[in-house]
Amino acid sequence: RQLDVKHVLEIEVRQIELGETYVLRQKVLWPDRSVVHMMVDGDDAALHLGAYVGAQLAGVGSFYADADGVRVRLRKLAVLKAYQGRGLGGQIVASGAKMVAMQGAQFLWCDARETAIGFYERLGFVITPERFDKSGVVYVKAEKVLV
Repeated sequence: RQLDVKHVLEIEVRQIELGETYVLRQKVLWPDRSVVHMMVDGDDAALHLGAYVGAQLAGVGSFYADADGVRVRLRKLAVLKAYQGRGLGGQIVASGAKMVAMQGAQFLWCDARETAIGFYERLGFVITPERFDKSGVVYVKAEKVLV
C-alpha cells in the first residue's frame, strides 16, 4: 500500500509553558467553561508538552508526578479537532511517558473519557471496568506500566 504523503504531518512535541496550555485545553475539552476551569492542582510542578504542526500549537498534555515520582498522572490531553485522529495525542503521550520514565516513573495513569477508551487501549493502557462521572462526562481509569 502506498503512503499518501499529503496526509502525513510533521509533528514536533516539546515542553511548553503552563500558560500555553489553557486556551487549547478549554477549546477542546470544556468549550462551555471559563479558562479558570482549565487550571488544576499541581499545574505549577507538572510537565507540559505541546504538539506543533509547523508553527501551530495543535495539541497539549500535562504530566503530574506523585510525591515519590513512581506514578505519573496524565491530565488535560487535548488536540484541536482538525488534527484529531492524526497521531498528535499519541505522540504527546509517548513523549511524556518516555520523559517521566527517564526520571524514574514506573506507571502512567489517567482518568480517560469513556469516548477515548480505544485511543488509550491502542497506546497500551489497561482500562478499568468502573465508570464514574465528572462534570457530566463519563470517565474510566486507565493505566500503563512504563518499566
